[in-house]
Amino acid sequence: MSIRTAAQPPHGTARAGVVLRTAAATWYQDGPDAPLLRIPTGSAPAPVSAPGAGAPPDAAPEGAPAAVLFDRDGTLIEDVPHNTDPARVRARPHAAEAMRLLEAAGTRAAVVTNQPDIGRGLLTLAQLEALHARMAELLGPIEVTAVCPHIPGAGCGCRKPAPGLVHAVCRVLGLPPGRTVVVGDIGTDLLAAHHAGAPGLLVPNEATRPEETDAAPHTAGHLASAVRTLLGPAHGAASSPANEAPGRRPERGTGARPGDARAHPRSRPGGLG
Repeated sequence: MSIRTAAQPPHGTARAGVVLRTAAATWYQDGPDAPLLRIPTGSAPAPVSAPGAGAPPDAAPEGAPAAVLFDRDGTLIEDVPHNTDPARVRARPHAAEAMRLLEAAGTRAAVVTNQPDIGRGLLTLAQLEALHARMAELLGPIEVTAVCPHIPGAGCGCRKPAPGLVHAVCRVLGLPPGRTVVVGDIGTDLLAAHHAGAPGLLVPNEATRPEETDAAPHTAGHLASAVRTLLGPAHGAASSPANEAPGRRPERGTGARPGDARAHPRSRPGGLG
């Protein structure tokens, strides 16, 4: 997968401080209460367009989102609690296929993830970068990654279900949230989308609670199915992702409603985020 991005830090390099630079990527952070932002090396820096200005001419097909923002653990890669070892990073089923579909359609891809082990001192930024570099080897480069490094209860505005990660990615990409879709595996992912003004889509897995699936207005059986649905019939969309997930009800559109998601181990104090 090649990078065709024009992504830059959300406020430009004059304000966004570089906190780590490696051969693979640069990490930025505006301040201790802000999210961490990863932009891969090899992107083609250009001024960020104003939010609402729209995607580049070669972006997503008409009617499809201009960008898809994925949760990380349990969505793109397997959820391995407190992982610091890149060798333990494993792609979720159909994740690589989903990324190839987005690239072929010219749709931008990003990641929004809570990583409170950084705030707990259990995960260093260098270790986080190694994990994301390995994920890029498995799935292809992600245009921008937004990470909440704060512990639960820290009062930040970026820990999902707060909207800060979604807003941060949209500022980098120069897109309004309504032109993106957030894809995740638990209710807090959809609530973050809702609070940011973006649609949300749930891809349930073995850890997803039944009430979260029931509350999600839009679900898919796996990531490739989700992406085909978002891209539309011209890109091989399934007639209904419910057909690939027996027992789940058909789609009713995208989005999430306040109160739809309930507390999940990854969103509680002491959870993985």
